[in-house]
Amino acid sequence: MVFLTLGLVQLTALEHAKLMTEYAAYQAARAGIVWNGSSERMHDAARVALLPTLGRTDSLPAFARTWAGALADDAALARLPWRAGEEASSFHGTSLLGRVRVDTLNPAAFGALEGVWQLRGGAGWKELDFDGPAGLPELPDLERHVAAGSAPGSPDDSERLYRKATVLSIRVRAWYELRIPFASWIVFVAWFAANADVALHGAIDRPALARQNALGRSGDLSGLASQGRGLFHQKGFPTATPEDMAVLWALATGQAPAAAGHERRRFFIPLSATYSMRMQSAFHRKWVMHPDPSWSL
Repeated sequence: MVFLTLGLVQLTALEHAKLMTEYAAYQAARAGIVWNGSSERMHDAARVALLPTLGRTDSLPAFARTWAGALADDAALARLPWRAGEEASSFHGTSLLGRVRVDTLNPAAFGALEGVWQLRGGAGWKELDFDGPAGLPELPDLERHVAAGSAPGSPDDSERLYRKATVLSIRVRAWYELRIPFASWIVFVAWFAANADVALHGAIDRPALARQNALGRSGDLSGLASQGRGLFHQKGFPTATPEDMAVLWALATGQAPAAAGHERRRFFIPLSATYSMRMQSAFHRKWVMHPDPSWSL
């Protein structure tokens, strides 16, 4: 009964955090479309939107305390050994390794499928105009593009490609911390085992990988740490790589590096949400998030 009660509270809080992550994606996209696709502005907007999940924000002093604590915790999390193979830990000064990350999925990088930068002259573009057929700088003859827009039966591939590129699509990934005593560990282990496609056995408070009945209390999960598969997508950085999963397990079992400032066990689950909006300012090419097309596979 105790677990049932605490578990319901934790799952309710988790669902609330999921809704807040979707709201953060909306706020990040809204900031991006008016700030030329700036990753810095979108990152800040997402962090502010998620602040109520970290502490009180009902007054200016409370907001300031929660914001300061979030910045400190974000810096500590960024020092942990997250995904292998990522050469840069930041993008234009925006951390990719902290509690919150914002990925730009569209416009895509040069060389990616349907990349607008592959249009004639596109390799030299520094920004994408957003307000109609006149935003096709690769061709001086604009009349036929205007005509194509008013005649559904005569599509123009380059115009369609360009218009698609002026839709900003972003993904927000946030590490949500489970905080309800006892339930946090159970929910985290259940989620981690499901991601690893591993069955759990034994008592609910001491699950184990070895087959045993409900009275079993070995609690041996030593083989689970390296089996997290992660969460991948067709485009953009993965929400969590196997290396990220190993870090989450280390945090949950108290084995994270002490230098990161995590003296206690902490339980994190990745939440992600995507959002798309039509650009209301010219997208600047410097904010293309994934210059290496291999990240989009």
